[in-house]
Amino acid sequence: MARKPVADGPRPEDDHLMRQVGVRIRALRRARKLTLQQLGEGSDLSHAFLSQLERGLTTASITTLNRIARTLDTTISALLAHPAEQEVDVLREADAIRVPRTDAPNGAVVRSLTRHDWPVQPIEYTGGPAEFEEYFQHPGHELIYVVTGRIELDFEGGRREELGPTEVVSYPGSLPHRWRVLDDSEVRLLLIVSRQ
Repeated sequence: MARKPVADGPRPEDDHLMRQVGVRIRALRRARKLTLQQLGEGSDLSHAFLSQLERGLTTASITTLNRIARTLDTTISALLAHPAEQEVDVLREADAIRVPRTDAPNGAVVRSLTRHDWPVQPIEYTGGPAEFEEYFQHPGHELIYVVTGRIELDFEGGRREELGPTEVVSYPGSLPHRWRVLDDSEVRLLLIVSRQ
């Protein structure tokens, strides 16, 4: 069975959401008193690219957002979260961000399911990389619940775990980790990241 496409290309609202991500990156960078040059050196990205990202003129992959988040001492979920505007908050399908991936031309769909001021950040992934990418590392703890499909987790040091539907894994975010899709079935994950 061929893997189903997880997105049908960028939408106008994706541009708006990526602009919001750029605004959050700029705010966090300034709060930490970093220049674009310093953020670029810490994340191994050009300051010209980061400037375009902050201004909403380009998009970034999950791997790139991970590098930026590490340098800013935060998490990807905090970068993807929407600002809180009210106490009762409903997120619609349109509140997804399609994040480009090197192995999926149409991109995976990544949705932050809460506002960034919550102590935990649930994120929904639909799709994912077919091959391992860079290791992720961040503050706090992480939990993955596999809704559909099969994934393989790789932890720095050689430990690997395969997970299928309804299986759960949790680990410290400081432990370098990455994952990939194992077969052609559609993968949906619920990933929960704590801030501490």
